[in-house]
Amino acid sequence: MFIGKISSSSSHVDYICQVYGPGEAAIVPQPEDYGFGTFVGVEQEQGGYLVGVINNTTLLNPEFGNLGPRLSPREELAVFSPDYLAEKVTLVAVTILGMVDVAGDVQQGVPVVAATVDARVRKLDREEVIRFHEGSAGLRVAYLPMLLTMPPPLAPHLLLRILAHLRELFPAEARRLEILGNNLSWKSRVEPVG
Repeated sequence: MFIGKISSSSSHVDYICQVYGPGEAAIVPQPEDYGFGTFVGVEQEQGGYLVGVINNTTLLNPEFGNLGPRLSPREELAVFSPDYLAEKVTLVAVTILGMVDVAGDVQQGVPVVAATVDARVRKLDREEVIRFHEGSAGLRVAYLPMLLTMPPPLAPHLLLRILAHLRELFPAEARRLEILGNNLSWKSRVEPVG
């Protein structure tokens, strides 16, 4: 399911996705489709896709605080001002964790190519998330060191959310993932204390 399109970036791996609103997609995504820790694919023009994870949400409402007089009531804007744009949007931050190329080969870590403006973003299904994490020796999470360098306060929660999701997908690795999660949880509670 497509949830939106890339609208901007702050680095090679940090992007902002504008979530589709009513009238922009056949199926309007619901909040659970772009929730915190959701794995997404950013479509590439040459084929394949970048794999990322949603790590933040921003609600944008330019009308907030605009209490001045209106020439037309909101209900009549479609009739009297058909070019009026609804500027309320939901933006989600996406951190890229790797990519899947045209041949289906998986690379975890910083990809060579970047996303483009207006690239479509879709929620990955269960099989795609599993395929992205399967290595020759079992579960592979080579992107974890990159996520560990993200600034608090959301980084520890994102890591714990990812590990909990991977425990569901890889039950044979549940014990190791639980130990890693416990260490990260302990570190996130102790580090702020200093």
